[in-house]
Amino acid sequence: MEEVQTEAQETQVTPPQSTSFSVEPREKNNGSKWILIFIGLLILGGAGIFFFTRSRNEAIATPTPSFNTTPIDETETATSTPVSSPSPVKKSEVSIEIQNGTGIPGEAAYLQTQLKALGYSDITAGNANSTDNTITTVTFSKTLFQTVQDEIKKELEKIYKEVSVKTSTTQKSDVVIVTGLRSSQTTKPGSSGTPKPSATAVSSASPSATPTPTGI
Repeated sequence: MEEVQTEAQETQVTPPQSTSFSVEPREKNNGSKWILIFIGLLILGGAGIFFFTRSRNEAIATPTPSFNTTPIDETETATSTPVSSPSPVKKSEVSIEIQNGTGIPGEAAYLQTQLKALGYSDITAGNANSTDNTITTVTFSKTLFQTVQDEIKKELEKIYKEVSVKTSTTQKSDVVIVTGLRSSQTTKPGSSGTPKPSATAVSSASPSATPTPTGI
């Protein structure tokens, strides 16, 4: 009996535990959590809109001009268009006139031989109006190739003491040369006058014919 009473007493002494739950704190925490999430989304959205608008404005405000700055290769340009070489001069078509200006026989023929050795074939030889020239004068046509002028001038300077060069727009021949003294010649030839016949020869014989000049 005593044990039953003790258990009954112990049963009566133990107070009943409260089974109530507090719901308010959880609801408050959930509301704060959603508010924070909403604020974060607003911040992210605003930042995205800000950066998109800024980048777009910068692209429109400061456009970068584009130019085609491809460098030109000068070497390719120079070699891509070949330069046509001048056609060779036909020396057989160059007309040359030689005039003996010293009165020494054979001077025009001598120069004619020298120029033929260079390849010129259209050459005429004769006597000049004057026969006391010491300077060789060469007159080139202005339409004559410069290479021909240089070659003939160089050949004359090898042969004669002094060479004078002129140009003409009216002469028919491409080259006209009046010879002077050669480098090996020191003096002009003396004038050879025709001897006067004596009085007896004139009375007894008819005058002889004037000799033909042979200075070519």
